[in-house]
Amino acid sequence: MKICIVDDAQFIRQILKDIFTSLGHQVIAEFSSASQLIENVEDLKPDIVTLDITMPDMDGLTATRILKNIIPDVKVIIISAISQPDIEKEAKKCGAYEFVRKPFSKLAIEHIIKQIEDEQNSKNGAIR
Repeated sequence: MKICIVDDAQFIRQILKDIFTSLGHQVIAEFSSASQLIENVEDLKPDIVTLDITMPDMDGLTATRILKNIIPDVKVIIISAISQPDIEKEAKKCGAYEFVRKPFSKLAIEHIIKQIEDEQNSKNGAIR
């Protein structure tokens, strides 16, 4: 799957990139702001986007709404240190596939990716 990572912290982008590439997925772009992603998303056509909530130019919830309008099938995973039930509920309302709290484990990310892969495989009629 093609993945875009959006987080204003470079070390978080690197950790996520290492996890995704170790799982055999392609990180096609990394951005430090949501507006950079929005500008490029139509050309990139990612399958999955990870977004932080708190970023300098646009919050992850607003970015999720915009992304889902541009590419309805994109799976948005919100990864944030802000972990209040209201925020998580709002993220789902905006179209986020999943909400992961920082600090996160590799296992948590692997689980979500496997879930997405299983859904894609069943939708495509693949048998495991």
